[in-house]
Amino acid sequence: MFFKKLALITALTLSFPATADESHSFFEPIPRELASPWTTKARPWLIGGVALTATLLVFEDQIIDPTQVETVEHKPLGKWSKLGDYGGRMYPNALYAGGMLLAYWQSENKKNLRHARVMTRASLYAVATSTLIKYTVREERPHKGGDDLSFPSGHTTSAFAFSSVIIAEHGLFPYGIIALGLSTFTAYSRINDNQHFLHDVVAGATIGTAYGLGVSYLGSKEEKKASTSSWWILPRADETPGLTALYFF
Repeated sequence: MFFKKLALITALTLSFPATADESHSFFEPIPRELASPWTTKARPWLIGGVALTATLLVFEDQIIDPTQVETVEHKPLGKWSKLGDYGGRMYPNALYAGGMLLAYWQSENKKNLRHARVMTRASLYAVATSTLIKYTVREERPHKGGDDLSFPSGHTTSAFAFSSVIIAEHGLFPYGIIALGLSTFTAYSRINDNQHFLHDVVAGATIGTAYGLGVSYLGSKEEKKASTSSWWILPRADETPGLTALYFF
């Protein structure tokens, strides 16, 4: 099921223009977008998240283990944790991208197309990165009989890719706060259900946030660059000698 969703989101991504200039191919911006967590204003979030994850691992006995035992024992989310499971399965990401694409078809407003493209591509990069790390690290899940794909949390990665794109594209209030609440709930539900450790969800949140912000920031930067106004100084074309200043916008 997971790989079917990954294939679906890849197919959606292939249908979107790569940049504001629709003549560009899908593949042309991939290297820049893959590096966007480090090359854009998303870098502090990436560094901070990595540092926090490393700190938690250093203090595993003092922070991670007690948090896991306390949360799993009391299960404060109860049956509501199922909502967190759905929130991390890329349903919000797909609904948002599909809704924005539909809005673009109806209005031909390129902002909607940009929103759909950013959400789709950021989610793809984040989930693919999380999956690659999972199969490289192969940490066992906290519950007995689980697999060895605990680190990082894929649900949390997907959820925070969603919320960070919402914040970057629409602002923190009110939609960003709602999306952030959903992603945080999803992250905590993974601990509540004993599917992940605290450092798993922090790492997942870091990856999702870094790509959500990074791809959005990169797109804004390139659109601004493509539409930058400029002055040109040219010789006069009439009989009067001199120069003419032209402003292109």
